[in-house]
Order: sequence, then C-alpha cells, then structure tokens
Amino acid sequence: MSNNTIEMKKNLSFLKKVSGMGNTLSLAIALILLSSVWAVLSPYFLTLQNIMNVLMFASILAIRASGLTISMILGGLDSSQNAIGAVTALLAALASAAGAPWWIVLLMVLGLGILMGAVNSTLITIFKIAPIITTLGTMQIFRGVAWLIKDATVMVKDPILIRLGRGRLFGVIPYIGLIAIAILGITYYILKFTTFGRKVYMVGGNEQASFLSGINSNRVKFIAFIISGLTAGIAGFLLACQVGAALPQSGAGTEMATISAVILGGISLAGGKGKIAGTILGVLILQIINNGLTLLSVNAYFQMVVSGGVLLLAVMIDIIRSGMLKK
Repeated sequence: MSNNTIEMKKNLSFLKKVSGMGNTLSLAIALILLSSVWAVLSPYFLTLQNIMNVLMFASILAIRASGLTISMILGGLDSSQNAIGAVTALLAALASAAGAPWWIVLLMVLGLGILMGAVNSTLITIFKIAPIITTLGTMQIFRGVAWLIKDATVMVKDPILIRLGRGRLFGVIPYIGLIAIAILGITYYILKFTTFGRKVYMVGGNEQASFLSGINSNRVKFIAFIISGLTAGIAGFLLACQVGAALPQSGAGTEMATISAVILGGISLAGGKGKIAGTILGVLILQIINNGLTLLSVNAYFQMVVSGGVLLLAVMIDIIRSGMLKK
C-alpha cells in the first residue's frame, strides 16, 4: 500500500470524526467566537475572577440541565425543576435553622428531590399524563407548596453549607463548579456506558419499537424523571447556599433558561437525540451571553429579550436539524 493511499485514509478518517461531531463542533466554534467578541468589548471578560464567576453561576444551570437532558432525550419536557428546587431549598434551610447537622440536611435534599421527581414519574407512567402537562401542573403545585411552607426568606447560616455554595478550592475554583462537573460526568457515564442510557435513547427515538423489543418504557421514564427531580433539588439547594437564603419564589420565571440551554445543546424536542457535551456547551453559551451583557451594563430587561430570542433560535435550529422545515 502506497504512502499516498495511507495518508488519504488518515485524512478521510479525520474528516469522518469531525463530521460526526456535528452540532458539538458548531457550538464550540460559536462559544469561541462569542468569547472573542466579549474579550474585545470588555477588558474584564478574560480575567481569572470573571472566568471563575462564569463557572460558579453556570453550575446551577448545568446541574439542572444534566437531569433535563435525560428526560428530554426521552421526549419528555420537565418544566417543574425550579419549583422542585424552591421547595427543597426551603425545607432544607428550615431544617438547618432548627439545628439539623449539615449531613442530615444534604440527605434531606437528595430525598426531597427524589420524592418530587417520583410524583412526576407516577403521573407520567401510571396515569399516562403527557410530561409537559404533568410538569406544568406540578410546577404550580410545588410553587404553591413553597409559599405555604414559608412566605418569607429563610436564611442559610450553617458555615459548612455556606462554604459549599460560595467557597473555592485553593481560593480559586468554586466548590459548586466541581459539584456540577461531577454530576455532568455521572450523566455522561449513564448515557454513554450503561444499559439504562441506551434504553433512554431507544425509548426517545421510537417508544413503540422499544416496547416491541422488550424494553419497559414506563420504568425508563420513571427513573428518568426521578433523576430530573433529583438534579433540580440539588440545584435549588446549592443556589440557596450560594446566596445565603432560601426563597419561595426562587427560580420563578427562569424555567426557560434550562430548556433553552438543553435545546441549544442539540437535544431534540422529539427525543432520541443529543449528547451531554452539547448540553454543557449550551449552558456555557447562555451564561457567557448573560455575563457579557452584564459586564457591558446592558439593561436587565434587554437581557430577557435576548434570552427569549436564544430560546426561539434554539427551537428553530432543532426544527431545521430534524428536517421538519422541508416537510
């Protein structure tokens, strides 16, 4: 075999890998270009302090998005995450204020997230209510429960919990960022290397075909929405630790941010497609947009306009990518 033939095969192999990256590569390029623009417009953007701030504030969104990624690959939209986070944070903060040790509080957070996720799962799998309708309903219920629990701010004073939300490893890397990276890594492993992860893609791609192949789609959905609830509870609690207070209205009105990040990251609204790498890039792009606009002192209401525009753009990209526009 000639050297030219070997070289040609290597080039074809490289091109195949690049083309296989598809949406992920496009998002990475967009992230680099966006960062370059902000770096030119603001001298503070590329400072270490600002980069770590981006990581800190992106972490809450990333934790929620990790769970939402799994439910949306199944074709199910979970809009109740922020409300789950508010209930979890309030109850955990009240337990801490009553004298519960930090490790009991952390166990409460996990249990509450799983419990509220199980409520969604039961309504979706047992009572066959569409995920978007289920979670819109439970979003209102959980938000109402949050107000009934405490219609006032509950301060988080435990120094260990405060350090968890605000502390930094070596005074630089936010602990909350390390937690987000760990959860994203676990999500990647679940989707890439486990039987459950393969079933998620199969059920999301074609539920009828997966049922005929012997997959219990209800069990897969049940676990997926529990995971979404669990990550929502963790994110809401960590947000309370970050700001030093739990509020019944926490996260209200920002439900679309997580959905925008996940769709922008390449998760199909129809289900069956998407990667956690795309979700990470989608989260970073959204956070960097907000960070850049804040550094330039852009009006907060205009930032809302931009966020809404990004959501519409993400959905349009999904429609084009799926071929629905041609139909």
